[in-house]
Amino acid sequence: MAEVSLFGQLFGGPDFVAEDWAAIRVEHGPLARLPELFRQPLLHSIEALADRYRGPLSFGRGLRSPRTFDSQANAASLLQLGLTVFLQDLTSTLPGAGEFLRALERELGVVSGSARLSAFASAGDDGVSCHYDAEEVISIQLLGRKTFHVAPMTEIASPYGAQFGPDMVAVENLYEQARDGFPQASGVTFVAHNMQPGSVLYLPRGTWHRTEALEASLSLSIVIRPPVLADALLGWLQPWLLGDARWRSPLYGGAVGHAEPLQTLLGELAMRLADDAATPVLQWQSTPAVEGSELLRVPGSRLAVAPAGPGRARLVVSALDRDWRARVTFDSEVPGGLAGVIEWLETRDSAFDLAVLGLEFPQIAVGDLRQLVEVLVKASALRQLVPR
Repeated sequence: MAEVSLFGQLFGGPDFVAEDWAAIRVEHGPLARLPELFRQPLLHSIEALADRYRGPLSFGRGLRSPRTFDSQANAASLLQLGLTVFLQDLTSTLPGAGEFLRALERELGVVSGSARLSAFASAGDDGVSCHYDAEEVISIQLLGRKTFHVAPMTEIASPYGAQFGPDMVAVENLYEQARDGFPQASGVTFVAHNMQPGSVLYLPRGTWHRTEALEASLSLSIVIRPPVLADALLGWLQPWLLGDARWRSPLYGGAVGHAEPLQTLLGELAMRLADDAATPVLQWQSTPAVEGSELLRVPGSRLAVAPAGPGRARLVVSALDRDWRARVTFDSEVPGGLAGVIEWLETRDSAFDLAVLGLEFPQIAVGDLRQLVEVLVKASALRQLVPR
């Protein structure tokens, strides 16, 4: 029997297909059908979860005002005041949350880190004010009853940036998306979904919604925010341009003298984008295979190799952290035949790729070279460069 996907467990049916991402979807049923992550004892009590939580949080009174406030207070204390509390990241609080999110990302084929898990806890007379999110949300009701009022937002397709709603501040990048007018929730027909423990609701990005807790309520939200095409292009384009000294030319003297070189550069860039840039642009945000990019030693990193028994060598890698302190990032045994490769990498100053490494060490299997390079990338000793 085929293993049921995470989406199949949440919605009690087949996996999502492309068309499903644009449609609101709700599934009701017992908590027992949900993945084990959502059935652990820590989630049996709002107070227990709030008291354990130490991550970033915000609070508000959603039925009275859309304003929320970041806070470093104890979440349980805020709940006792009758506030709605948003626990922004449960990864370090809820055992198994990180593993679940990475598995979900693999199912979806999105970049690691695209999904996060948060929680909403409300008293019986509060909820969340009307707004839409610029990301996909799966709400899982665990404790208490809550009503979701939902409706599609039609003014902006695939909104980007931050949430927006009545009386909320518009973020800067919303203006370009709203040339035909800012989204308005007035006059929209909302549909009510009564959520009980075990209910799961999927909201595509750009769905108006507001909530009302009918009693003390706890729900978890799986938030999915993969890079959009613009992110992929911009993330690839800037480092690619900065790798060419002509694009690093300071604009002294204003536009005079720069227009003609710029036209040449734009022509080259247009040809590059039209010919073969699509694949590297899209793959770059997904961390391409090492075969697809050049590699460069990270300044301050160190590779130390020493014999460790017949046919084995010990590799110790260190790299500088954000405080400029050297930290060991890898310490383990590797095949002894890789010792010469490691010594070569320790002295390599310029960029190289796997093909160059294979020519230098033809006696080493390509698979072994690839595995070593992947280890050194993860250990912050090598950096993959934007494909050129």
